Amino acid sequence: MRKLAVLPAALVAAAVVAAPAAAQVPVTEFTSKASISPKKAGTKKNPRGVQLKGSLGFRTITPGIEEPIITGGDILIAKGGVWGGGKYATCSGAKMRKAQSTDVCPAKSIVGSGEGVAFADTTDAAPDVVFVNGGKSTLWAFTTLYNPAIVQEPVQIKIKKQSGKWAYKASFRVPKVLQVVAGVPITLRSLNYKIGGKFKLPNGKTVNASKHAPQLLATTSCPKSNKYPYQATAHYLYNTGQTASRPFKGTVACS
Repeated sequence: MRKLAVLPAALVAAAVVAAPAAAQVPVTEFTSKASISPKKAGTKKNPRGVQLKGSLGFRTITPGIEEPIITGGDILIAKGGVWGGGKYATCSGAKMRKAQSTDVCPAKSIVGSGEGVAFADTTDAAPDVVFVNGGKSTLWAFTTLYNPAIVQEPVQIKIKKQSGKWAYKASFRVPKVLQVVAGVPITLRSLNYKIGGKFKLPNGKTVNASKHAPQLLATTSCPKSNKYPYQATAHYLYNTGQTASRPFKGTVACS
């Protein structure tokens, strides 16, 4: 009888070992590229305003798993970079949300733009973003989705000073109204953006933030490596109900 009891015990043990594998969290590859212009850094006495330009990409590499909803992100920014939003014209998220537009904001608060590829099932949701200065600790990303229905919502990017290795932490969480539209999950595949300097808005108008917010983003030094390190983390929600976070470590060239 003892020998027979070993078999059920072995099966239970095998099930325990196999359970984590069955519930393995899918893997989504997160890529990021970023650059600043001009690359030549300023000094503490004379900060140099820059334009930040970059791209984000997301690709799920686990077979049989759909692309996830992006629920948020966190970015750690190296010393030598300065956020100067407190010195320039601002607009509130409540104002944009009520008007469903950035047209109610002061023209001088408009500081960047972005465009992406995101899908609602098989249809491109065609997202675009207008970045709006929110002041000392906030940058707004006013986001418009065009499919499967038009949804417009300001996304708050909270900017907080750090101690130690990092100068700032920028964090955002995607509102529910941008995660699922008309019952369809929105899955972001890529986003290109420009903050500061000269850029084009989604309506085709050219804006030069260097004139009205010249040091919104500025540099005061460049590391000996001639590279600013940064670390970005994306947060995901899969259709299986599982959640995950994936970091990316990158650098931005300077001199």
